[in-house]
Amino acid sequence: MPTLFRRWAIILTWGVARLLPLRERVVLASAQSGRLDGNLAAIEMEMRTRNPPVPYTVVAYRERHGWGGALKTVLHETRAAYYLATSRLLVVDHHFFPLRVVAGRRGSTTVQTWHACGAFKKFGLSRPDKAASVSGGDRDLAIAHRNFDVFLASSKFTAECYAEAFGQPLEKFVWRLGIPRTDMLVSHDISTVESAKTRLNIPAGRRVILYAPTFRGSAASVRAPNNLDLALLAEMLGEDHVVLVRMHPKVATSAADASLPAGVIDVSKYPEINELMLVSDVLVTDYSSVIFEFSLLNRLALLYAPDHADYERERGFYFDFEQDGPGPVFTTTAALAEYVRAGQFDHDAIRRFRERWFEIADGHSTERFVDRIVLPVLGGARPEF
Repeated sequence: MPTLFRRWAIILTWGVARLLPLRERVVLASAQSGRLDGNLAAIEMEMRTRNPPVPYTVVAYRERHGWGGALKTVLHETRAAYYLATSRLLVVDHHFFPLRVVAGRRGSTTVQTWHACGAFKKFGLSRPDKAASVSGGDRDLAIAHRNFDVFLASSKFTAECYAEAFGQPLEKFVWRLGIPRTDMLVSHDISTVESAKTRLNIPAGRRVILYAPTFRGSAASVRAPNNLDLALLAEMLGEDHVVLVRMHPKVATSAADASLPAGVIDVSKYPEINELMLVSDVLVTDYSSVIFEFSLLNRLALLYAPDHADYERERGFYFDFEQDGPGPVFTTTAALAEYVRAGQFDHDAIRRFRERWFEIADGHSTERFVDRIVLPVLGGARPEF
């Protein structure tokens, strides 16, 4: 379905709905899936526990292709436009097409919580090919970024990276509230961990390795990574280890498409990444932002990056991951497996990494978000940072 039709459907709905009065209502919106997760799920849970309850509605869908899927997408987007025009507060977790077309009304506030913490590989206006970053659809993203009033960030350093990438003033970024999705990591109980291990069929007493590579986009030099040799990894680690493989949701071909060796479990479709981190003793990734959240657990995180030279040239990084990362960088499966088997790691490196990327992570970030953003905005006041 042509993008022009989508735009006009949003514009017309918004134009009519803006004639209605603003309601003291929060809209939690995501175009990533049909359900809320991460920051939005944490915020929803917190609002539901308040007395009196915080009025809110959910607009959650995944953009679809084909005429049938596109029509459903348009219906979701016009519904989103209606709520955008009539609600005091809109909170999203990723790119959201309606905000590329229209903005919130005067007296309303739009907040971007984003879907990850930290800033690893460069994106947006930070990329080496800045001209390409603002062409075509990316111009729409630049417009959408202007339509946000508040961006959450995990630290000042993160905020500076985001401000550059989005082309937005640093004053829009808030890093003193914390990130709601991290509360579960820093204040979980043992029952959560045991329950997740049971659902994943992880035998008792096993050391758990989580392999979670990033989504690499379509650039020719970085789209086909030299993945870990899972068979060799499992063989070298031995029967007292279990390897969980978590492919990025945007990667169509998951680990389940291949025959996995003994001791390796495909968890690509497991709904909650935080639970996977909680059950894991070691994280192995290439350039995924999951490495930031994992540092909150004070556990070993390793980078497997045999293509880092190509990736640096293609995308670039916000920091020197060989010098400032939480753990060593490896280019072969054998070397990584030997290091994991040895079971030694640098707690100081993890601490420095965590302190650089997280201003606050105390288990109360969601509570602060509701107290300092949600409640003031619903009352017609400005957010309290």
